[in-house]
Amino acid sequence: MEVCCDPQKLLRNERYKQAYEACVAPAELVEAFRRVSEPTTLLIVLGFWCPDSLRLVPCTTKAFAEAANANLQIIGVSVPHEETEQMPVHVGPFEIRKFPTFIFLRGKHEQLATTAADRETMRFVEQPVDPTRL
Repeated sequence: MEVCCDPQKLLRNERYKQAYEACVAPAELVEAFRRVSEPTTLLIVLGFWCPDSLRLVPCTTKAFAEAANANLQIIGVSVPHEETEQMPVHVGPFEIRKFPTFIFLRGKHEQLATTAADRETMRFVEQPVDPTRL
């Protein structure tokens, strides 16, 4: 598992980099990130092996970069596929069951402390779409 506070370091993965360069950041997400007025950390737990991570995370981090909001910090955590054999995966105090998972935390955090769980304000988790319901 690798934790990086600079989302640009995620670009070291070639598949992620290609997805990042190909995506257009959603304007409404850029604007939402610009409106963050309190210190906030977005913890993103992803797997470079996960198609949904490569679909959703690059555009999210691109929107973060375009928003350039000093109140918002992103911590990216990449989880190797072999670490998912025993679920849930633990990232600091957080249980992760699906990838990607986006967790918003009050305040800025340079590392994941055990007290971070009480600062969670919302969580978005990838939900597979049932193609028969489209």
